[in-house]
Amino acid sequence: MDRASTMVRRAVATLRLAVSHIDERAAVPPHDCNCLRAAGMIWTDDLAIGSGMSVQLAVAHPRGAQVIHHVFRPDNSPQRLATGDVLPPTSAAATALALPHDGRCVFAAKPDADAAELATVVPCPKAPEHAAALSVTGPADLLHPALSASVRYRHLLCHAAASIRVSLTAGKPTRA
Repeated sequence: MDRASTMVRRAVATLRLAVSHIDERAAVPPHDCNCLRAAGMIWTDDLAIGSGMSVQLAVAHPRGAQVIHHVFRPDNSPQRLATGDVLPPTSAAATALALPHDGRCVFAAKPDADAAELATVVPCPKAPEHAAALSVTGPADLLHPALSASVRYRHLLCHAAASIRVSLTAGKPTRA
């Protein structure tokens, strides 16, 4: 009895330890993320090509925003896939999801010197609580709202967000 009960206690303790250390990346995003990702793929690729920047599509997460789709910068530089990462609440994507979904763009400088993020919300027409944030990450001197260069990127971002919403409304990916 004592050998078997010791093994069971160790197994239970190991499971509890494993459960307590589950990575945030394992958090399950809303059930319709695959539809959202499918509707956004065409437009996020176009946005990355048009802006020359990294593009992310993220949904709300208890600790900020979780990236469900990531498109690399089209410059062939070394990059890391961010799908599944949880962005902090100070990120532009998380801030955009927390604000009213009125189509505004949110700017947030990254902790490292030159990088910044510009994000807007893609409202989900059938379930507003499952809205997503569409963001571009690039040089701060191009994305800062006080500079005239950011007008182009805000326009590209808002156009892509509106196009993703049309695709979601149509129920299938579309280039309409």
